[in-house]
Amino acid sequence: MRRCFWGATAALAVASGGCSAPATGELMVAIQTDMAVPKDLDQIELQVLSDGKPIISRDRNQLGPDHAQLPGTRGLTVSEDPSREIRIRVRALLGDRIRVEHTVLTTVPEDRVATLWVPLHFLCGVDAGEGEAREPDAEGACPDDPACAAAACGERRVSAASLPDYAERNVLHHACFDAATCFEGASPVEEGDLDPADCTIAARDGGVNVAIATEGDGACGAAGCFVPLDAESDFGWRRRDDGRIALPKALCSPGRLARLGVVVSPVTPACPPKQIAQPLCPAAEGRPVVLAARQRSPVSLAVSETGVLWTEQGTLSDEHEDLEPNVDGAVKRVAREGGPPETIASKQAAPRHLALADSGEVFWTNRGVAGAAATALMRWLPRGGNAKPWLNVEQLGFSGSLEALALDGESLFWTQLPDGGALGRVGFAALDPRDEPAPETLDGTHRANRLAAANNVVCWTDVGPDSAEDGAAKGSVRCKKRRASEIVSVGAGERKPYGIALDAENPAEVFWVNFEGEVVRASLDGARRDVIVQDLGAPGPYGIALDERQVYWTNRLQGTVNVLRRDAPPGSACGDGACTLAAGQNNPGAIAVDGEAIYWINEGSPVVGPTGKADGAVVRLAKPPPP
Repeated sequence: MRRCFWGATAALAVASGGCSAPATGELMVAIQTDMAVPKDLDQIELQVLSDGKPIISRDRNQLGPDHAQLPGTRGLTVSEDPSREIRIRVRALLGDRIRVEHTVLTTVPEDRVATLWVPLHFLCGVDAGEGEAREPDAEGACPDDPACAAAACGERRVSAASLPDYAERNVLHHACFDAATCFEGASPVEEGDLDPADCTIAARDGGVNVAIATEGDGACGAAGCFVPLDAESDFGWRRRDDGRIALPKALCSPGRLARLGVVVSPVTPACPPKQIAQPLCPAAEGRPVVLAARQRSPVSLAVSETGVLWTEQGTLSDEHEDLEPNVDGAVKRVAREGGPPETIASKQAAPRHLALADSGEVFWTNRGVAGAAATALMRWLPRGGNAKPWLNVEQLGFSGSLEALALDGESLFWTQLPDGGALGRVGFAALDPRDEPAPETLDGTHRANRLAAANNVVCWTDVGPDSAEDGAAKGSVRCKKRRASEIVSVGAGERKPYGIALDAENPAEVFWVNFEGEVVRASLDGARRDVIVQDLGAPGPYGIALDERQVYWTNRLQGTVNVLRRDAPPGSACGDGACTLAAGQNNPGAIAVDGEAIYWINEGSPVVGPTGKADGAVVRLAKPPPP
């Protein structure tokens, strides 16, 4: 049965076929994409012109499991003048943004039904690794005409005589291609193997699949996000006579190569060579899914109703004995279900931790770069344009590098690291839009680390004097209620305390992790402290988050994400992976939760130099049923 996802329109110079039996002469326009639906594209629009007059004018349909699906077809029947050229334009959108479009000039055959593929390729979008998405009425990816095919600009004129006969089985009945699984163990193409001059990669033995590794477009799974290229195709890749593999030349522009990668994976029975008619398989249920891949040292994240935000520290320079940050960090966001990441602030000086206000404002700490961009506490307004310093280093009155950040609705709290032999500090300032922020010191600390604030309570961890180097139990955890005069010690003799969390609604208890291998729960009055998990043989607990019933934490050294009931008894058994939700993570750090999922940062490898390895990620895992 033929799949038509647009209804028939009135016949003018070209008749538009419905889903009935084909006419004697007909052109089947076959629409396909190498991106994920509806994550990357959720609407599709068709326009057909003849002699400049609209035959089909911006006929738009929703995409998704309950709507139109790709590949899909639309039949155009022959007119009284078969030589008359028609212009076919297909656009794909995400929300109100045009992401990609493809325009073809051709004719309708007189005496047969032919197939015209009009693929919507990731590389034809202006935000395919560089630039921003366009508004609905803006011009296309190509400067003179919105025509893009095989990621190359210029009108695509196709002779109807060269098109193959239409066969439904060749267009609509192919199994999906499981790119997330097929490229899970893929080999990245190293810089020396890719020749940007002719956009080819070194020969590979045997059958291969080739994909573009992206930040968030395409099929996303546990290993990253991939846009597979059609094998031996004018729209994808071809093997040359010398064995080298020719890629779409648009991939090799400097702007795209700076953000995208290329991976190859062997052909197997489960992963045959990718064909144009194959849609991408949906993400597997119950497994971690990368929301944003190829990040350079991501550090912190937060979840709102509209999406996930995180900081990307950027690259580090090794010109000095200590690694120094460059001014190439960013603050980004993505929809909670995934999609193309959006940069809300670029050229940041090593952004570290962030906090979200109920108003939608975003605050973050910039570590700063000596001699270039100073330490600053930054602020971004959802309707206010560029990010600006909320407090600069002079206003802060303390030169120690900014680190953690927390917000309780009325005040913003931060930690600053020791500087020049002086103690670090916990600082705060009221969020009063009528006044300039007036920073104050809440507490002096040896090495203040992380903060949590909720409902007029703020708590923080301090790794203690030199404990980061010798591993001794010198750390502490302290809390203060807004109207209390005293700071309460809720944990003393801690083994390198790191992440800390409070219940957002009823902060009667505080939870934290000790890097040496403990998860701790304590009352805010300091009367009770329970080590609910202790495994000194598995050090590395790092980030922590809470929901109504459970506590979640990451283990940086073991590469795991874990869960336990909040009311678990002291000494709960978590050995042998009993608490593990996800393993094999790449230096997991900050973690957050909402009602449906768990989110965390994989910090990846330290990124040294401008060509450093961008292998950090933002990951999502649907919550399992509570025990």
